[in-house]
Amino acid sequence: MASSSNTRAIDVINFLAAHPTEAFTLTELAEQLALSHGSAHRVLNALTEARYLSRHPKHKTYSLGLALVAIGQAALERHRAVDIARREMLKLADQLHVRCIATTIVEDEMLFVAKEGMPQTLEELSRVGERRPFIPPFALCHVAWATQDKIEAYFDKASGGISHQMRDCLLKAMAAIRERGYAIAAMGPGMEVLRQAIHKHASNYRDTEYWQRMHSYISELDSDEIQLLDLSDLGNREISFLAAPVFASNGEVALEISLSGIPANTSATELKRYVDRLRAMTALITSETHGRMPR
Repeated sequence: MASSSNTRAIDVINFLAAHPTEAFTLTELAEQLALSHGSAHRVLNALTEARYLSRHPKHKTYSLGLALVAIGQAALERHRAVDIARREMLKLADQLHVRCIATTIVEDEMLFVAKEGMPQTLEELSRVGERRPFIPPFALCHVAWATQDKIEAYFDKASGGISHQMRDCLLKAMAAIRERGYAIAAMGPGMEVLRQAIHKHASNYRDTEYWQRMHSYISELDSDEIQLLDLSDLGNREISFLAAPVFASNGEVALEISLSGIPANTSATELKRYVDRLRAMTALITSETHGRMPR
């Protein structure tokens, strides 16, 4: 198990990665990460000496350092799927005028590893390096093809467990995702409120009240906001997102690539164009990285 000092260093880097264009004072970082001033000072000094962080000589603020650029580039060499995804996402964002985001799972969070296209609203504003909670009903593409043990572990991430109704809804959603090869959800009042809360995840993930609000908002989602099962009549429902998986060589989901910004009142026929382009893109990335879809 990592020591507490190592955990603090990781927390600092993760927080600054979620705010890559910003700089923070020691006091601000200590408050955001629930650290004592002494602990924050020791961690920030060590990271600055290693050039993982930069310290402004006048303002005494901290931001990401140059050493992380080399580390990030080295990581991209190892994880080619991200670079290929960025290339293909840029094409798709330009062609369809949508926003593309690629995520992977890191322990109990979804990590944004690539993005292209402009957000439509402030709630959609996000950056590479940001994290989101990996709890039901989020990131269903990441778990739809998983083993039953991993699906059960995913359900267990819900605070206090999930209701029989929510469990049934999620199982039906995963079955539909596997059959279709993609996920699709509708926008609604519950999702709009939830997006606003998730936008503040980086500053609140240690806050008990934040998690209580999150689970309360999740319980208010309707089934279409979790997964649209009937696509025959979209009606006036706005699409929240489309998502499809990129598979690794072992058949597990390496990345989930999602599209947002699909125009309101898109017909089922028009929606098929978005779906086909998304699935073609994820299939190409899977192929170029020698991934395989699980049987």
